[in-house]
Amino acid sequence: MKKIELKSRKLLRVIFGCFSFTAIAFVFQACYGIPQPVYDIKLSGTVKSKTTNLPIKGIKIAVNDEKFEHGFTDENGKFDFYTSILDSKYDSDDGVYYSPDSVKVHFLDIDGVENGEFANKTIIVDPAHKNELKINVELDEK
Repeated sequence: MKKIELKSRKLLRVIFGCFSFTAIAFVFQACYGIPQPVYDIKLSGTVKSKTTNLPIKGIKIAVNDEKFEHGFTDENGKFDFYTSILDSKYDSDDGVYYSPDSVKVHFLDIDGVENGEFANKTIIVDPAHKNELKINVELDEK
């Protein structure tokens, strides 16, 4: 009789444990969504003035409107930083995940007139699961 009670308790513990784990996984997914696979990519290159062909210092480079992952050009107009790119993107119209065939890279003159005023520029690049993208850009002066 006592062995049956012990086995039934163990069985109840296993069932309760499974339900608890499932509930935690459900709450995590509800709060944070389905994890998106990402890969890191190194962005590097040079930003120059279109009219003078001189390097531009202090240009902010942002990827896909990200506010936290960005880089800046140095005094030689060069930039070099890592950013995360989604391995797939969810299209709410179709309900399907697509591999990104394009990534928007924004070049923003945020320092004003300190080293000249330049027009912001956005280019679209194809990451194609590369480890590194080299981008050379010329900006128009305002």
